[in-house]
Amino acid sequence: MNRKYDVFEKFSDGSSLWRACVLGLEGTHLHLRELAQKSHNRFYAIAHANGKTVHLNLANVGLDLIGPRKPAKRSRSAAA
Repeated sequence: MNRKYDVFEKFSDGSSLWRACVLGLEGTHLHLRELAQKSHNRFYAIAHANGKTVHLNLANVGLDLIGPRKPAKRSRSAAA
């Protein structure tokens, strides 16, 4: 059984904005990851059936989905 989930974007001021309605938990996780690639805000989903909240677990997201990182500075001893 596929449940429906409403996907929201949470802004730094605490407000939320509805972004999509997605069918199924796997599709919801995928949609949350895709949104996280495009914005530094947080995203979450709420199940229609029971009201449970689904959060994006950044520990399971590839580094390429978190955003660009600055290259580490090399120390002089590492360069030698």
